[in-house]
Order: sequence, then structure tokens, then C-alpha cells
Amino acid sequence: MSSQRLRPIILLVVIAVTIGLAWFLSTGTSTIVTVEWSTASELNTAGFNLYRGESPDGPFQKINSELIPASTDPLVGGSYAYTDTTVIAGRTYFYRLEDVETSGRTSLQGTVEVTADGGMPLPLMLAAAVIVIIAASLWLRK
Repeated sequence: MSSQRLRPIILLVVIAVTIGLAWFLSTGTSTIVTVEWSTASELNTAGFNLYRGESPDGPFQKINSELIPASTDPLVGGSYAYTDTTVIAGRTYFYRLEDVETSGRTSLQGTVEVTADGGMPLPLMLAAAVIVIIAASLWLRK
């Protein structure tokens, strides 16, 4: 009887996920809407485009004049904010985030809604800002 040695086979499967969107939100006053997002990773990402519409179904128009550059560290991702100063008080807007890969391929990452009249109450907005600052400081300590 011959004895055969079993050799382990290691199979490595790599799934390419272009971006890992951590959060996407918007806040507004009567004349300004700020759209913010954060990513956990940005593999092969060239940058982002932001689109605005007055209906959740569109049509949407790109509002950034140039591509919003991706993070310099694709494994860590980044935090972004875009200020839209062309809003009209009292109107509700819908924003869509598009990520653009280095290959030119694009994909939509989500839609947020905000009314340009205060959006989020100030105490809640400040609480959200404090949470983001704490999270950032904890991350920097790593």
C-alpha cells in the first residue's frame, strides 16, 4: 500500500469593492446645503461627483464643476463635504453621490434629502458634529 501525502490547497479570492461608503448625509439652512460623506475604503477610486434633483426620481444635474478627488490613502478612505450655495429657501432637494473609478466606470452610492430651511435642528447638528470629531480623534490615536 502506498502512502500519499495530502497537500493543502489555499485558494485566495479577492473581491474588488471600489468604495465602502461609511455614511452620507446632508444639512441645510435657508441658503446653503452641506452634503457630507465618509468612506471606509476607496480602491481604484479617482473621485466623486455630486448630483442634485428636486425629486427622488430625478432628473439630477451634476453640481460640482470638477471631480472631487479621492483620498490619498485608498485603504483608509476619507471624509468629504460639499457646500451647495445655489439652493432656494423652502425647497426640498435630493442629492446623489457617484463614485468614479480610475477606469472611468461610475456607480451611484445613494440619495439623501434635505429642505433648504434648516434641515436638521441645530442641537442635533451639533451632536452629529461632536460624534464625528470624537470618532476622528479616536481613529487618529490608533
